[in-house]
Amino acid sequence: MIIEKNISIRSHCEHHMAPIIGFAHVAYIPSKKVVGLSKLARVVEAFSKRLQTQERLTMQIAKTIMDVLQPRGVAVTIDAIHHCMTNRGIKKERATTITNYFLGAFKEDLSFQNRYLRYINKD
Repeated sequence: MIIEKNISIRSHCEHHMAPIIGFAHVAYIPSKKVVGLSKLARVVEAFSKRLQTQERLTMQIAKTIMDVLQPRGVAVTIDAIHHCMTNRGIKKERATTITNYFLGAFKEDLSFQNRYLRYINKD
C-alpha cells in the first residue's frame, strides 16, 4: 500500500464559486505499475483546478488513478473547508467536510480500508 498524505487542495465550489481549501490523502495498492509520488499530487491538482463539488473531486481522483495504474485498489479522502460555509450564509467557521472514495481492494476488503484510515488519521 502506497499512501501520500496531506496533498494540499485549492479549488472552488461550483455552486458559489467560493474557495474550497484542504488536504487530500491518496492510497493505492500496486499491481504492475508504480508511479512517482508527485504524480499522485498532480492528479489531485489537475482536478482541483476547476469548479468542483468535493464529492465529485474525490471520485474523479480515485477513478483516474484506478484507470491509469490499474492497481488492486485505490482510496481517496478529502478533508476541506468550504468558504461558502464559513464566510457566507450559515457562517460556521469550524465546519469541515470529509469525503472518501474506495475502489477495488479498499472497497471489497475492510481490512485494507481500516488500515488506510488508521494511517491517514495518525499525526
